[in-house]
Amino acid sequence: MKKLIIVFAAMFLVSSDAFAQMGGGHMGGGAPGTHMGGGSGYGMRGYGGMVSRMMGKTISHGYLDILTPLENPGDARAAIQSFIDASSSSLQISELWEYETAYKAELSDLNGARAFDLIADRFTGAVAPEMGLSMMMNASYGKGIYKTPSFGKKLKISAEQATAIAQDFVNDNSLSYSLATPEDYPGYYKFHTTDSTGFGLDVMVNGYNGGIWMNTVLGKPVGKF
Repeated sequence: MKKLIIVFAAMFLVSSDAFAQMGGGHMGGGAPGTHMGGGSGYGMRGYGGMVSRMMGKTISHGYLDILTPLENPGDARAAIQSFIDASSSSLQISELWEYETAYKAELSDLNGARAFDLIADRFTGAVAPEMGLSMMMNASYGKGIYKTPSFGKKLKISAEQATAIAQDFVNDNSLSYSLATPEDYPGYYKFHTTDSTGFGLDVMVNGYNGGIWMNTVLGKPVGKF
């Protein structure tokens, strides 16, 4: 029997059953300005079953038996595109970022509107939605990467308010980050950042209560393609 390799990667190598049980993406409440807050997102319901069907022997219930490391951005783009194609989605890769531990693709619809982000692990080649607001707070893309157009909740936080909240967070924590223009996703805003050494960590603001999410698992970006 082929020996299975157990890979501990909390950002997306979670059992498919666990993903399937993730409901509305409630990450805790909070008033505008509170950090690491939640809100009412749609969530990635049923995602685990999709992974099992699409990835076959590559990933199943948190186990791997085939590793396909990504050697360069071209490999990452191809792996992510295969994931999109297998889901019969019309979403497209608008930006590809390389991080210390993974590649991240920012997906947009045919009109150029931001949808959500996919992660491709550099060491295993596994592809999955990014943990965090992209997966649990998304207000339009629920099961798999299919849009739920009936979601009617309007954001309570404007882009200008989100920028002020993110800037306060940066200042309060002495991060010395410069914020890029906010990217408007369904349910939240994302800010790429820079500092004196180059790229900084991404900062995201919940569009309903102003809660902050910072994805530290991926590390800092090292390139954009």
